[in-house]
Amino acid sequence: MNKNSMTSLLISQFFTIYTGSMFATILFVSLSNPPIKSLPTEYLWQVALFSLAADLITLVYYSKNELSRKQFWIRTAIHTVLLEVILMILGYRIGMYGDFLSGCFMVLIILVVDVFVRFVTYLSDRRTADAINKKLKSRREERNKK
Repeated sequence: MNKNSMTSLLISQFFTIYTGSMFATILFVSLSNPPIKSLPTEYLWQVALFSLAADLITLVYYSKNELSRKQFWIRTAIHTVLLEVILMILGYRIGMYGDFLSGCFMVLIILVVDVFVRFVTYLSDRRTADAINKKLKSRREERNKK
């Protein structure tokens, strides 16, 4: 993946991560006991910082050469571990959770947002691959007509 592709991926994933984090916030707020009635404005900035930290961890996939399947899955495992460790530390430091149970819930939320981001990225990549395959098929058909 070259630098331009990585930059484009980081920008698009930041907004996907932020959106997923906001949906996770809605879920967390709706399930909290006692119910949370409002969130401070600084929380939005914390989620943005949190999303940026999660996004930058994606740099673990950067390589000048194409990754093999094995390298991809190894980097995916490293990415997931780094994501959990760094976001749990950051989340604790900025007060997103305080006890063991809420920490466990935080781990789950991080995993759910990670799966959401991976799913959105997969759909985007699939759409791109389908468009490329369609163009290749039409070019093949044009050559066969000649």
